[in-house]
Amino acid sequence: MSSLKLSRLLSDGAVIQRRKSIHIWGWDASEACITIKFEHDIVTAKCDGKGRFDAYLPARESGGPYTLVVSDDEGNVVVVKDILVGLVWLCSGQSNMELPIARTRDQYPELIDCEANDHIRTFKVVEETNYKGPNEEHNTGSWSIVCRETIMDFSATAYFFAAKLQRLTGQPIGLINVSLGGSRIQSWMSREMLEGYDELLEIADKYADDDFRESIIDSNAVNGDKWRSDLLAADKGITGKWDRDDLDISDWKDFEVPGLFKDTELDGFIGSVWFRRNFDLSDRLAGKSARLFMGTMVDSDEIYINGVKVGETAYQYPPRKYDVPEGLTREKNNTIAIRLSVENGLGRFTPGKELKIFNENDSKNLEGTWKYRVGAVCERIPATDFVNWKATGLYNAMTAPCVNYPIDGVIWYQGESNAEDDYDYADFTERMVRGYRRLWGDENLPFIAVQLPNFVIDQLPKTDDWGKFRLDQNKILQIPMTGLVVTMGIGEDNDLHPVIKKPIGDRLALWAAHLKYGYRCEYTGPIATAVRAHESTDGKIIIELILTHDQGLHVMDAGKGYALKDFFVVDKKGQYHEASGKVDNGIVEISADVKLSEAAFLRWCCENTYHGGLIVNAAELPMCPFELPIV
Repeated sequence: MSSLKLSRLLSDGAVIQRRKSIHIWGWDASEACITIKFEHDIVTAKCDGKGRFDAYLPARESGGPYTLVVSDDEGNVVVVKDILVGLVWLCSGQSNMELPIARTRDQYPELIDCEANDHIRTFKVVEETNYKGPNEEHNTGSWSIVCRETIMDFSATAYFFAAKLQRLTGQPIGLINVSLGGSRIQSWMSREMLEGYDELLEIADKYADDDFRESIIDSNAVNGDKWRSDLLAADKGITGKWDRDDLDISDWKDFEVPGLFKDTELDGFIGSVWFRRNFDLSDRLAGKSARLFMGTMVDSDEIYINGVKVGETAYQYPPRKYDVPEGLTREKNNTIAIRLSVENGLGRFTPGKELKIFNENDSKNLEGTWKYRVGAVCERIPATDFVNWKATGLYNAMTAPCVNYPIDGVIWYQGESNAEDDYDYADFTERMVRGYRRLWGDENLPFIAVQLPNFVIDQLPKTDDWGKFRLDQNKILQIPMTGLVVTMGIGEDNDLHPVIKKPIGDRLALWAAHLKYGYRCEYTGPIATAVRAHESTDGKIIIELILTHDQGLHVMDAGKGYALKDFFVVDKKGQYHEASGKVDNGIVEISADVKLSEAAFLRWCCENTYHGGLIVNAAELPMCPFELPIV
């Protein structure tokens, strides 16, 4: 086996950043001289005492495909084929960045049979942490192009960003995807970036101990497995075969599906509970292959149709979308049975989701009155200690090995997991932006974040304040060469993982094109910069917004009507006064029943969700949530 090895990022199908010096690095067990040839450019390098070599080739304009040949004077050779030079972006964050197109396939069915596009490529790094220090190299990852065989694994947000950016620039796009669901911002920061946050660094040091970390991982597995196995053993529905087709359920209780367990007899229930109903099908659907949509549930499910299991999901977030095989259903008296395991007393069939069995010819709605019976009651599941979410761990293992690879910018979709903690997210963000710029040696490296969208359901009974958190996210725009994508109106109030990802990717690309590639069209929605206020003759305060990016200002119905319901005036005592708004001839005017002398702030869309129309510009980009002083 050859002792000569290149970084995984420098592998077949790589996209190398244009107009920046091309960094080639790797390792050789010998102390041989290394020769690097990239088309007509040739350089040599020597290994350091640890066997690492680094070499730099002249920058190039976009183009390819090219071949890279690296050899040593002992006859070892590595050939890297099909390299493109183009635009490379780091894509990072938590689940809404990681979320693959497979989860959005019903929203974007045209991608299932997409045409191959070898000018959009991604390098996905698999989840990994290191609390001892930065890794030099990735342990996973390879480049793949957009095609039918790979598209479902692409990050949906990153793919739509790349597709739009390619249309705007005509350049090859390379995406380096380092993201992980549930991760905190501090997981993606180095020790240097977190200097002063001693409690976070102390936790990182604790998890750097291999024995301790492995004990936590083992404990998580043992506790979770024991809870589930004990529940399974105690479940009367398992021994009684409540999944079977001919079960008598005349003594079961009623439950309206979809619905929350809260304020029902199941309020606070922990354990397993079975739900059943009968249904008939038309001859266009009966006996035919079909799909079953059951929305999302809390927490895990097993679903049976006519006594046959058609699907199961181990946790609450993925949509329940299962295939129903041909020949399983009939026209009359079909049964569907669901075993739902509830871990923490917050059970539900998520309201607002489609519940149906369907094919291209017909559909049967499954909402309505179901029957239920408790299978077993148990204690709350032991809490999971998510080892991979601690400070510095993901940065060290997944991001740090990327810093040798020149990029054009960073797109960042994260915050859901930080909205509930007490740390200063704006300070974290600034430290991260400036820290990444130092690492990549580019003080103007674009950094574009996605603001959290509207969302409600999982914030009860918790008290997360996404409205306040969005105001913290706004502060990124105080840093030069940054962007912020406003997503109000394209979230889902009942889902942490909204499937509408194309507008997010498109808006990220508009920001990137503006910051980096000379794009001259609109790239952001209206931004309120100040308010002008006076008191009317009837004693009400009248406020006019001072806006930028407001050409073609109008109100858009994003599913909740056109009335502007999300303005509030905050008085000097901290009391909130609902305000009415209107857009007239390009001017936003707000009125509220409060005296001008008592008014302190004006707020827009500073709650977890919106309740009426959204203000947008001619590009249909929404106004950013804000809180501004009334002076």
